[in-house]
Amino acid sequence: MRRAISLFTPLLLFLGVLFVSLNSFPDRKRIASILTGQVTLIKPPNIKVIYRSLNSPEDIINVRCEAVIPVTYTNAVSLAELQPEEKKRKFIDMVLPSVLIANYEVAQTRKNLSKILEKLDLGYKLSRAEREFVESVLGRCKSESIEDALLKAHPVPPSLVIAQAAIESGWGTSRFFLEGNNLFGIWAFKDKSNAIEAQENNVHLRAYSSILDAVRDYMYNVNAGWAYEKFRKYRLKGFGSVKLLKFLEFYSIERGRYVRKLRRIIKENNLTELDYCVLDPSYLR
Repeated sequence: MRRAISLFTPLLLFLGVLFVSLNSFPDRKRIASILTGQVTLIKPPNIKVIYRSLNSPEDIINVRCEAVIPVTYTNAVSLAELQPEEKKRKFIDMVLPSVLIANYEVAQTRKNLSKILEKLDLGYKLSRAEREFVESVLGRCKSESIEDALLKAHPVPPSLVIAQAAIESGWGTSRFFLEGNNLFGIWAFKDKSNAIEAQENNVHLRAYSSILDAVRDYMYNVNAGWAYEKFRKYRLKGFGSVKLLKFLEFYSIERGRYVRKLRRIIKENNLTELDYCVLDPSYLR
């Protein structure tokens, strides 16, 4: 009997140590929370943007819709001397790459926000980089929640962007476009140090260092401005560019007439085809 007890005692001691070890070991969720708090899910939009200056329309790179080279131009050239169809084609070739680049950047922001929201829903802590990223996006989007920022961080159909750029710049012939890359007639209200003054009145329009910067500013305006809340709401529901047109009426004092102009330009020039164009994947790192 004594021998049986002496053999059983080490086993009891071992089980006791194992029990204490298991109960004192941090649970898996806590470990995952600690680890995910150190690792960021954020991925920047790794795209190799080519900046190029123009001397003549011949310098504009021809666009292939299935693989658009991500080039943006630091200056505009007049297309006024070209025949109407060639002028339109060159204008699209000049502007479309910047539209796709800006949309790619917005889509990456959206993807990062979605990952962060999923991480929070699982109960994990955000890394410092993720917290700073969220604060930056919420501030820029004028949002109080990630859900609201996701409503705003969304690409704009290229056909709409090109149509508005065509109207506002006269298919690339306006003074504001030629002097300051201002495609969309965006005004400068506060900082007028780098702006262009309109000749007919005391109005200043913004000047941009590239066509891409002009497109980014336009997209920010549409994605964050109060006047386009319905545009964003129905875009999220999957409305295409033609159905979204009516929600851009506040872009111009012409209201309904402006919408009809956009519709005509999109239809007459088959601009909806541009909504299926993609960047050349070899430039996406």
